[in-house]
Amino acid sequence: MHARSRRRTLRSRRRGRSPTEVHNQRLAASVALRALDQLCAGVIITDNQGQVMEMNQAAKSIVQLEDGLIIRDGQLGARRAFENTRVVKLVADATGRGQSRAAAGRMLIGRYDGLPAYVLSVAPLRADLALNDRRFAMIVIVDPERHSPSAKDLAQFFGLSPAEARLAVALLTGKTLAEIARNSGIQVTTLKTQLRCVLKKVGAKRQSDLIRILSSIGIGSVSLAAGWLDVALEALQLPLSLGTI
Repeated sequence: MHARSRRRTLRSRRRGRSPTEVHNQRLAASVALRALDQLCAGVIITDNQGQVMEMNQAAKSIVQLEDGLIIRDGQLGARRAFENTRVVKLVADATGRGQSRAAAGRMLIGRYDGLPAYVLSVAPLRADLALNDRRFAMIVIVDPERHSPSAKDLAQFFGLSPAEARLAVALLTGKTLAEIARNSGIQVTTLKTQLRCVLKKVGAKRQSDLIRILSSIGIGSVSLAAGWLDVALEALQLPLSLGTI
């Protein structure tokens, strides 16, 4: 047995875990991280110093753009100084000691070229996952532009017909009824009839209300619901706890 393998075996035995258990846990950790790679939202795990421990593929793609979020010296931060200060505070709040409630928080991260701001959600990992003095936080990053609802989404959510769903998507892009009519060859009067049906089904009184409701679908569909957060934290406890083996 190699010296490195022997050291791992001894450490595992001291902690009450057999080599087989360690192997199984590492396998489960690998599966968990691969599952996170399937998410469109970016997921980053940091310690209480903001040091990045893990990232899924979506998060790597976002930070590589350096158009809002950045990583310097292994630490997550924001391009703008005032946003960076708040990111640091959110991580500190999420990893602070002696808190009776989860110190989760959210903020927007501005981007270049007038692109929609990233939606950043920060939540603490459970206290029992802390390693010595290191506590961890999970950061979820949503790009609203990538999560704009599709015609299929809107049809499923609100029971819209295919034509009504296409109209709703076009309105979300900022087009007027006249522009949609020119591009689609559909009469404006027909579009107005479809719009009235969309308003009724969505529960909006005005077109401005409709846009606000539909715009929130993209962010809301990937925001951290309590149940989803619990699942994500369970999936991520293995890579973190195995980091010291």
